[in-house]
Amino acid sequence: MGLLSWFRARFLQRSRGLSFDDGLLQPVPRNEVVDAASVGNVDELRNVVAKYGAEFVRLEDDPVELTSLHWAAAAGNLDSVEYLLSDAVGSDPNAARDNDFTPLHSAAMNGHARVCERLIRAGTGINVQTDPQRYAALHSAAYGGHEEAIRVLLANGADPTLKNYRGECPADTARRQGNLAAAQLIESTASNG
Repeated sequence: MGLLSWFRARFLQRSRGLSFDDGLLQPVPRNEVVDAASVGNVDELRNVVAKYGAEFVRLEDDPVELTSLHWAAAAGNLDSVEYLLSDAVGSDPNAARDNDFTPLHSAAMNGHARVCERLIRAGTGINVQTDPQRYAALHSAAYGGHEEAIRVLLANGADPTLKNYRGECPADTARRQGNLAAAQLIESTASNG
């Protein structure tokens, strides 16, 4: 956590009348918020928001650590994703980490097509590439052979020609991983596009 984030956290704690030891910057341990987001414990997330504020649920203050939305997307927990994107919390669907890894990458790499759809509806950048690997969400879905997620991404404008650091388009990545059906799906959609 950077110095500015530390001061912001301290200000938010004090403005809510909270008093913590100097070493404690998050009133609810990060792992508890992550667990609640991952398993869909929306009631616990609501409790944290009511008691401490939405910023303690979003977990967007650290550019390296994954946000709650990343974890909910990775777990495929649509209830958590919906709540985190709601006005009550206001998580950023484009909250990229310092390597440009977004919640959409998390959902795609784990094959969670419905979560991919929801993030896309929320306005996430569908062709954002990570740094330095240059993986787009479509590469991530192709790597795992997640055909339903691939369909969703392609139907919503994912670019099947983007190259990663190896010079591979998503179909090449799928083929390298032995996911031939996924490679064919991407190629057939690209040629019919």
